[in-house]
Amino acid sequence: MSDLLPPPSTEGHGAVQLHEHSNANLLKIDTHDTYSTVGAIKKLIVKALPAEKHETPPQSLLKGLIRINKNPKNAHLFMAFETPEDRAAASALLQTISHRGRPWTEASVSSRDLELTHKGGVKRRRDGGDRDGLRKLTQYEHLSMEEQLDRKKRHCLDVMRAILPPCACSDVAFQDRFVGILKSPVTEGYRNHVNLSFGFCADGITRALGFQEGSLVEGTAAILPATLPGKDIVTMNAAAKVVAAALMDVCTEFRDAAKGGLDVFDKVKASGFWRKLQVRHNVKGEVMMDVEVDAASVTADVWTAVRQRLVEIFTSEEMRVKLTAATGLSTAAVASLQCHTRTGISSLPFDVQREVLYGASTLTEYLAGLRFELSPTAFFQVNTPGMESMLTKVTEVTALSASTTLLDLCSGTGTIGLTLSKYVKRVIGIELIESAVSNARRNAQQNGITNAEFHCGRVEHLLPSVITSLPAEDRGDIVVILDPPRAGVNSTVLKWIRGMDTIRRVVYISCEQTALVRDCPGLTKPSTKAYRGAPFEVTAAFAVDLFPHTHHVEMVAVLTRRPEGAGASTSEPVPAPAPANAESSGEDEDKTAANSDGAVSSSGTSLKDRCVFE
Repeated sequence: MSDLLPPPSTEGHGAVQLHEHSNANLLKIDTHDTYSTVGAIKKLIVKALPAEKHETPPQSLLKGLIRINKNPKNAHLFMAFETPEDRAAASALLQTISHRGRPWTEASVSSRDLELTHKGGVKRRRDGGDRDGLRKLTQYEHLSMEEQLDRKKRHCLDVMRAILPPCACSDVAFQDRFVGILKSPVTEGYRNHVNLSFGFCADGITRALGFQEGSLVEGTAAILPATLPGKDIVTMNAAAKVVAAALMDVCTEFRDAAKGGLDVFDKVKASGFWRKLQVRHNVKGEVMMDVEVDAASVTADVWTAVRQRLVEIFTSEEMRVKLTAATGLSTAAVASLQCHTRTGISSLPFDVQREVLYGASTLTEYLAGLRFELSPTAFFQVNTPGMESMLTKVTEVTALSASTTLLDLCSGTGTIGLTLSKYVKRVIGIELIESAVSNARRNAQQNGITNAEFHCGRVEHLLPSVITSLPAEDRGDIVVILDPPRAGVNSTVLKWIRGMDTIRRVVYISCEQTALVRDCPGLTKPSTKAYRGAPFEVTAAFAVDLFPHTHHVEMVAVLTRRPEGAGASTSEPVPAPAPANAESSGEDEDKTAANSDGAVSSSGTSLKDRCVFE
């Protein structure tokens, strides 16, 4: 049976053409069939338009067809073709097909159709054509820091309007509750963690290690080199650039047929030995490397030779000197070299076995006077100095005391809970990833923190038992830290938080504000059968520019429980608490100064001078 699409090419990578998703030859057909999927439509076309028997081999039914798409909730079928002639021929054929006696008809293509069907291509053209790939990594690099902060501030004010009730948005309290934006102490080379991919540059020939510029959906799998001459990636740390360049040299060395002929991963063919590199570094310049390869595709002798060469290169004195020169830190060196194997295109499981080639299996990071042990898969904010500024500000806007029980949900390696442990009586963390929980427990132990415990599992499964098992004296003042992944919080968690009246405050930390806007109503709306208990209200919020030169921003919202029956109130940020387990809090004193320049929100509302902190 003939297929709709032409057979894939079996030639080399340079000849594999990833179709550019141009919609100049887009065909829109009204099938009068709202519920059929693309698969069902394909079968119907093949059945209705049988191939000519004399064709050997059977040819594609619709010549020049690039892609086909149909929303099963819409009757319109979209097809993109290589040429106008192919499009016209297909239109004539498809209009001979009918659904329940109603012939398929061609419909006009609107600009909205182009937006919906083009994936990333229309956006690229609207932004000025095929942009410099760096702009995908650092969207705001062309803007001054003042303009970057102003845009992020206006975004956060829009979020505030979305999560506050209308009465608060029109009141001066709206301005008071948004404390401001903290500038990042470091704006260049701040990323302490980066994931790089092996592959081919846009020419389909040059091998590279860096960032993928697009996706197969967009019609490209080209790699933007991490060490591109003359086009520095401003967010990438110098240590990562040094080890990436050295690993690329090793890759080139083993392409020699005499050494195994190992090539980079070809995403089109889904084959190749060298796949990815993950690099972490700490404030001392110590580096952890995790190399991903397809060891199953080579002989044992070749794999042994590769590992030996990696150890030789990255533990050498020459590498230490290069890292020291690049970072300006005498302690800079590769402290951990690991690798793991991956075959095919399936997602890599979190618990994949890693082989330690050199050093320890973890890297120690230093934050707020504490030591944190990180495994390769552990989550840790990419901007360590910015994270420290954020935690200092959290203590200022959240009333923590020696009687507070802190529930750190989605706790990761325990960064937030352990840093705030000196302000509270008890810290309880819940985290899904087992390796992160192990890290958190070791972090508590090596820092001598005895009032913190960590549990492994889903928050929605463990939270009820954790709360109900607390002794009465620990239930009087419970504060929840919510630092969820981009997807946000499970609604069951929000219902439990809402229904437990001893939870007095919630600190919601979001890197993706869509989740914050979606989750807030469950905590702030009037009581319902599903969401019982007195509602919370947003009493303070601030943002931190953890990601300079990008459009991303970290936002923190503090929600305080309202007394039963009370309406929304104006709430000023509370003063910083005194540490519960320390004699002095001088080290956590706020060192930020207010910016004296006035600012205007996206709606023209004048904000206080403290909207941006130095």
